[in-house]
Amino acid sequence: MQSLHGRKCSSFGRHFIQLLTMLKSRLLGRVAERSKRFVVNLLTTTSAHGVRHVVHGGLHVLERIIWISCISIGVYGMVALSQRIWNRFQTSPTVISMDRNMYLWNTSFPSLTVCSHRRIDDDKLADYIRMRGFDEDDAEQFREFIVLLANVSYRTFLDLPMYKTFGIAGYEYMELLHNLSWSFQPQVNSGTARVLTVQPTVTELGLCLTVNSRIATYGSYEYWLARRWDRVHEPAPLVVHPLDGEVYGQLIKLESSYEVFFHGSMEVPEISKRQYSFQESFYTTVELLALEIFTSRNARELSVSQRQCRFTHEGDVLMFSPVYSYNLCRIECRMRFAFKLCGCVPHFYRPVGKHNFRYRICDFEGLRCLGQRSEEMITLRSKRSTIECNCVPNCDDSNFFVQAYRSREWFLGANLQWGLTDYPKMQLNRDIIFGLSDVFVYIGGLGGFFLGCSLITFAEFVFFLTWRLVK
Repeated sequence: MQSLHGRKCSSFGRHFIQLLTMLKSRLLGRVAERSKRFVVNLLTTTSAHGVRHVVHGGLHVLERIIWISCISIGVYGMVALSQRIWNRFQTSPTVISMDRNMYLWNTSFPSLTVCSHRRIDDDKLADYIRMRGFDEDDAEQFREFIVLLANVSYRTFLDLPMYKTFGIAGYEYMELLHNLSWSFQPQVNSGTARVLTVQPTVTELGLCLTVNSRIATYGSYEYWLARRWDRVHEPAPLVVHPLDGEVYGQLIKLESSYEVFFHGSMEVPEISKRQYSFQESFYTTVELLALEIFTSRNARELSVSQRQCRFTHEGDVLMFSPVYSYNLCRIECRMRFAFKLCGCVPHFYRPVGKHNFRYRICDFEGLRCLGQRSEEMITLRSKRSTIECNCVPNCDDSNFFVQAYRSREWFLGANLQWGLTDYPKMQLNRDIIFGLSDVFVYIGGLGGFFLGCSLITFAEFVFFLTWRLVK
């Protein structure tokens, strides 16, 4: 009885499995038939050229293969060229053109940073030596050390004397130099109704003054000490027009020899740029040439990788400045390189960055380490180390070039006069030459050329693959 019952159950199971298999095959057959009708309907009703021949009845297999090959070549050609067009839009959609109508624009008046060779106040230094209780020998050595430290740069790190450190750590150098600094306040005028702003700033040559700058505040020691990262009110720069004639700025009573960097109002001095040295008791006149580049409103909407430049407010990529400039980017790159080589950075850099990030400040030995690689540090080029700065130029930039300068002895001390004697007859403009509308036009043309497609064709495919497919 048990054997008979088992044979009946086994037979029922086989019949049930056969029934499920039959239902499954019929269901799959109906799905396949419906899918086939859907695909044939899609390819025969679309406006794309050639695809209807793939499913057209009565064709030989070789004919279908030929049509599939032609369509595949067309799709490949369209996709490949469309990718090139998109890459062009992403990498080089702008063009720099020349504008020669000089009477339609204003020219920025050249800014400058002047660094006096006299950095230390003798009275303050004497009070500090008295407070520290140095003996005569130590006082003389400390006086020589602090004067050299105040004027030190990458070119002169090795000139520091091999004295003891007097118990002063590297991170205290900048505060000490600031407290002992000489009050350098020359008189300035522009010969116009506008007043030239004068702001103290810390450069790679030490404590200096910047004239007619909009971003010098962000490099001042007071701004650093307050741990500020906010944007301040940036004074409007002085601009001049060819109808204004010759416009000069003048620094009076410099009282010592000095070095000068000429730059735009949205830039800062940098050690690799050309600086000019002038002696005390000379009246110097400097004539400059200008070349400016501006970015149009349309190009401002592009990404940084597309326009290949940055605006001043795009300082998020910098760790030690709330604003961006090409020289500020190179300065931070030099900081990274200095830390890579010697494990520290010089004292004339901002000590604390965003999010409380900081590098170790060099002590005496660290400065000498950097001095041994000074050429690499200044040029940011090395055969032994890889240096990647990834700095892009300013979108709006002013460049000034010294055309000529003259010096003559002057009984009233060192004076400096600078200005534009020959107004620029050319201005550069960055604008979009290949925009998003051009991308659509080019890709649409490729679709029409390779496949005979249009916007309606793509709409048909969307319609069939959504609403008709569900229906």
